[in-house]
Amino acid sequence: MSTTHSVSRCNNPQELALEIWPYRTKVACFMSFITVAVQCHNYQRRFCWMLSSLCEQTKSDLLIVDVAHLANNGLPRTEDVIASFASRLKVKTSLWTDYSQFQRRGLVRNRQLTECSTEWLLFADCDMVYHPEYFERLAADLTHLHASARYMLSSGRISNPKEAAIELVDSVSLERSHFVHDAFGLADKLPKIKRNNVGAGFSQIINVREAPHEGYYVPPKENRDWTWEKRHQKTKSDAQFRRRIARAGGPRQRLPRWYTDGLIHLNHHRDKEFGRHLEDQR
Repeated sequence: MSTTHSVSRCNNPQELALEIWPYRTKVACFMSFITVAVQCHNYQRRFCWMLSSLCEQTKSDLLIVDVAHLANNGLPRTEDVIASFASRLKVKTSLWTDYSQFQRRGLVRNRQLTECSTEWLLFADCDMVYHPEYFERLAADLTHLHASARYMLSSGRISNPKEAAIELVDSVSLERSHFVHDAFGLADKLPKIKRNNVGAGFSQIINVREAPHEGYYVPPKENRDWTWEKRHQKTKSDAQFRRRIARAGGPRQRLPRWYTDGLIHLNHHRDKEFGRHLEDQR
């Protein structure tokens, strides 16, 4: 995916406006505009790729990264990864001590929503890499097209084939530095599979002030993430949150295709492939 953007033929005026993207010069005033909320457990290597892609944003000062994690997990440890990027990004940490509660992502995202200090909040996964202009464009589009949005916004994503992504991540040593130069560009060179599974919760964007979230991601007693322990299924709280926002704030809005192409998932092994909850480094 090229970093140079040209105007293409488009019959939808809104999509055309986004393709032309007339707001670039108006983004500089945004400071800590959006929080990127993630949870990292045994994904530290891919998390290094994600944070590297955020460092390489044209407007990285727009971001606060909220990282939920357990102590002393992974190699490298989450704490060491965060420390190595602290001079380049604004990073907020959320340390959890209860393993069982931490695995219920809805509870983790409850805290991240409650403690969010920015106007916009993106619930994301820590195995994604972003196009260098992703957040500059997103901030402009949210401000000019969705300023008072009560609805949720989301995008699809591009996924690399699993074996190719594993080989790519394994090919970059993190012993001397946790920073991966041109993280998005490297992933962009691999074959791609378009994914629209927004139910996974990797791209859920809300205006914290306007969206009808009532201060929580999911009611703790109604959180359906308990199934991870017995059935090794995907988290259910993401769908719960999405439906609740849609009922009170209106149908979820999809971002234009550019945002799907600008978001690459570094694929990996999953619990369901092995019939058990994996505790392997990925």
